[in-house]
Amino acid sequence: MGKKRTSAISNQMEKVLSMMVSEKPLERILSLENRITDIHTHIRQMKEQIWDIKEVLTTAEASAYLGLSESYIYKLTSTKQIPHYKPNGKLVYFNRKELCEWAMRNQIETTGTNDPIDSETL
Repeated sequence: MGKKRTSAISNQMEKVLSMMVSEKPLERILSLENRITDIHTHIRQMKEQIWDIKEVLTTAEASAYLGLSESYIYKLTSTKQIPHYKPNGKLVYFNRKELCEWAMRNQIETTGTNDPIDSETL
């Protein structure tokens, strides 16, 4: 039984080695690298689209959404300068629409006229 098992294992190893050589390993690696790059691209796109779907954000998500550090977000919550919620008194949550409204408040008026920009003035 030992010789048959050893022979079977040897045959399997030969098949695997044969497949590895015939599959052109470098081409296989390049193909896998391309697939990984595609996966990363899709993940990035999904992260960008999550803002259109998700209404309630965590502190980390609010930080990414507003482009502010998490510590600054916590400072804003502790001084009650940013709209937030604490349903259990501990974890902080944010409403995405309220964050957008908060970020867009206090609009600064532009100077000049409403005329289109003249290329000669540039």
